[in-house]
Amino acid sequence: MELKCVVAIVRPGILEVLERRLSAVHIHGLTVTRVKGFGAHPNLFSDDWTTEHIKIEVFTHSESVDALVQEIMDVAKGVSGEDGIVAVLPVEHFFRVRTASEAAP
Repeated sequence: MELKCVVAIVRPGILEVLERRLSAVHIHGLTVTRVKGFGAHPNLFSDDWTTEHIKIEVFTHSESVDALVQEIMDVAKGVSGEDGIVAVLPVEHFFRVRTASEAAP
């Protein structure tokens, strides 16, 4: 089974809604990190050009990627306008620390 890592950088306000929507499409695990940064449109009127975002990482089977990305895009667009990015990365190996063995998520 092929694994992918979906990474999204979006506004913090979408997290609660996104968690509910992901549960509905059977995605039950994610990692969230608070990050700061700027993209194509930095806040040039501030001393600090960066803005607060969250980085969401989800490891999933390749057949779940399309539904996962669509949910992230729908929620992000609906809650925070057209702000954020989503990337899909291949996963070469996936290890569980508890069992010290390679496994599927």
